[in-house]
Amino acid sequence: MLDQYVTPSPATARAATAAETLLALFAAQVRARPGQIALQHGETALDYRQLDDWSSALAARLNERGVGPGSLVALAADRGVGAVAGVLAVLKAGAGYVGLDPSIPARRQRRIVEETRPDAVLAEPGLDQFPTLDAPRVPLIRTDDTPSPGAPEVAPSPAGDPDRLFHVVYTSGTTGDPKGVRISCRSVLNRLEWMWREYPFPEGSVLAVQKALSLVASPWELLGGLLAGVPSVVLPREEVLDPQLFAQAVQRHRITHLFLTPHLINGLLDGTERIDGADGSGGAAEHRPVLVTSGADALPVATVLRFRTAFPGTLLLNLYGMTETASNIAAYDTSALAEDAQRVPVGRPVAGAVISVRDRLSRPLPPGVTGEVWVSGTPLALGYVGGHDSDRFVTDTDGSVRYRTGDRGRVLTSGDLEITGRTDNQVKIRGYRVELEEIEATLRKSPAVSDAGVLVLGAADDPQLIGCVTAVQEADPAALRAFLRDRLPDYMLPARIVVVPSLPTAGNGKVDRAALATLAERAAEGVREQFEAADDTEQAVADLWQQLLGAAPASREDNFFDCGGHSLLAIRLANRLERDFQRGITLRQVLESPTLAGLIALCRA
Repeated sequence: MLDQYVTPSPATARAATAAETLLALFAAQVRARPGQIALQHGETALDYRQLDDWSSALAARLNERGVGPGSLVALAADRGVGAVAGVLAVLKAGAGYVGLDPSIPARRQRRIVEETRPDAVLAEPGLDQFPTLDAPRVPLIRTDDTPSPGAPEVAPSPAGDPDRLFHVVYTSGTTGDPKGVRISCRSVLNRLEWMWREYPFPEGSVLAVQKALSLVASPWELLGGLLAGVPSVVLPREEVLDPQLFAQAVQRHRITHLFLTPHLINGLLDGTERIDGADGSGGAAEHRPVLVTSGADALPVATVLRFRTAFPGTLLLNLYGMTETASNIAAYDTSALAEDAQRVPVGRPVAGAVISVRDRLSRPLPPGVTGEVWVSGTPLALGYVGGHDSDRFVTDTDGSVRYRTGDRGRVLTSGDLEITGRTDNQVKIRGYRVELEEIEATLRKSPAVSDAGVLVLGAADDPQLIGCVTAVQEADPAALRAFLRDRLPDYMLPARIVVVPSLPTAGNGKVDRAALATLAERAAEGVREQFEAADDTEQAVADLWQQLLGAAPASREDNFFDCGGHSLLAIRLANRLERDFQRGITLRQVLESPTLAGLIALCRA
């Protein structure tokens, strides 16, 4: 079993001072390299001393407003230097934080704040969406009243709480609301130390920061380079999503370390191939990353093989983990993958994790037998906010706490773990964990809906959510998508919503999703209007629309995003239009002209 591959965890020996250790590592870098660039974001660059002064000033203001050991701060910040300063400030103040991503709906942010009841709000201008929260505010801005030289450092928790909270991360839940996972400083430090120990930064390293503050994997990007004396470059979201801009940014900043989803890896490969093709000799893309890690979703074999060709000297790791384990607990070096492999394994335990595969009676299974993956060890989170799904954390017969992941997997003869599916209705959409029941519960909150079922269709590497509803009155799918958009992040929005007469159920009384898929397709075909193209250009754009969205446009006024499109599909759309029509069509142009008529106009320009 995988239990024999337990890795040592140096963080355990000093678990009582994990938060102090994180701050001590930062302080050591400030002393060693005060004038060295720590963070760069566009035209903004901060050296270690500037970042230290800014975060200390914020921490002092938080302390003045009553924030201290045991406090929770709502940290609302976009990707950028402010997010890093905010995290350091909260640590220095002795508190933990709940990260709030401005890209998610305000309603969802308010639901998170209602449940966590933070003691203060640290927000960038315009991002405080909580007018009814009675808590002190600290603006997340730089001012001139930084601590004077020699001022005492803001003290973290003097009690050295071994389970001191680092942050709360919210994920999709099954009840119609997101659920929060409480993650300790000990688990975060443990994850950082594993990476520093096993994959140390070589001379000249540069780390990319592109994840939202609210994600469980963000501490590696926010602190992984910073605490090791490695400069970090914050990449804007629109730059990461555009393959060519992404590849150019990697070249321009000489980025060596990236933590990406499989979709973003493919985007980087697309962009790099364009740069190489434009140059002819490959010289334009001569820089290659040192280490790329893939996580949050299944890594396709085809992507690994393609990566080898594009970046022959770059290490690609396939990582495995989840929010409840403070990010990654297993890793696989893809250089060992056979070209005829069916799946990419997730590898062996890392960072002090203990992984086993068990049957439905919780009994360990031998190698080769598929069961549910259980995890224990230092990476485990502290539990859920409010005790939601507490049965996921199980006290074993030996007294240890184990987390039931819901993933199905098996141990291969090589000793590597392979994930084969799920035991429930949880799916991954663009790298995000999605519970189908949460979307269904949110749809039922609409006055027009009496019941709802959600299913997943499409290829494994490009799944689409389809919402099916029964209506108490005439229901408009476009209005229902608008209803959801106000309550759910964009990756949880169904590509299509169809009205069905009833929801088919299986023998256990639950929705029969296989039968629902057939019913949904029939219902959609029965009401679908047909766009009539006037010429070959219009027909080609309409055909591409149908390929990407799974349904033909009904009229020229159809909006790509209202019909199920999202940022990743918009990238594919721009790339295909540029290639098929030999026009310089960019992602920005697609975003600015997302209707069918607008796209057709771009192809005629």
